[in-house]
Amino acid sequence: MASKTSSVKTSGAKKSAARRPSRREQPLGRQAWLEAARRALIEEGTAGVEVNKLAKRLGVSRGGFYWFFKSRQQLLERLIAYWAETSHELFERLPKSSAGDGLEEFRQLNRLWVDETQYDPKWDGAVRDWARTSAEVRAVVEAVDEKRIGVIEKIFVHLGFTGMDAHIRARVTYYHQVGYYALGVRESRKRRLELLPYYIRALTGGREGR
Repeated sequence: MASKTSSVKTSGAKKSAARRPSRREQPLGRQAWLEAARRALIEEGTAGVEVNKLAKRLGVSRGGFYWFFKSRQQLLERLIAYWAETSHELFERLPKSSAGDGLEEFRQLNRLWVDETQYDPKWDGAVRDWARTSAEVRAVVEAVDEKRIGVIEKIFVHLGFTGMDAHIRARVTYYHQVGYYALGVRESRKRRLELLPYYIRALTGGREGR
């Protein structure tokens, strides 16, 4: 009788363990799932941001996902918030790091785009593609664009421009760079650096770009 009872308890424990995510999955953390979703969005669009596909990318079962997100929809909401937070931070740092030196700030802005070590144009592009099919995402993208333009406008103010002159130059600068990626222009980093002083002079109204 004791043997049967023990067997039933063991069987019940196995079933209970099967219902819970394994310990192996827990150390991955929320950020691992978020990064997997980011990569999937870049490579496959929103169709790739699906729990089973993400679990396969991470080499775990889908159970671990529910430690951090209630649903796929919650993950998607967190993903666009993650883009908005991290991508705008890069721009906010620029005026804070050069003590009001507008030309240095403008150089840093262009290096941010050319280096592509912190700023990821593929990540930006994937979110913009997503925005074409989602009004909620489009609203977030538009808000981030306005914030970025606001940062660039401050740089132009530091360069000596005021009012609408600063604002329009900021818009032209930002739109030309977004267009560069949207058109899929292919240039080596070396070539982009060679052209950079000319872009700086053109966009800053003849300020020295070297």
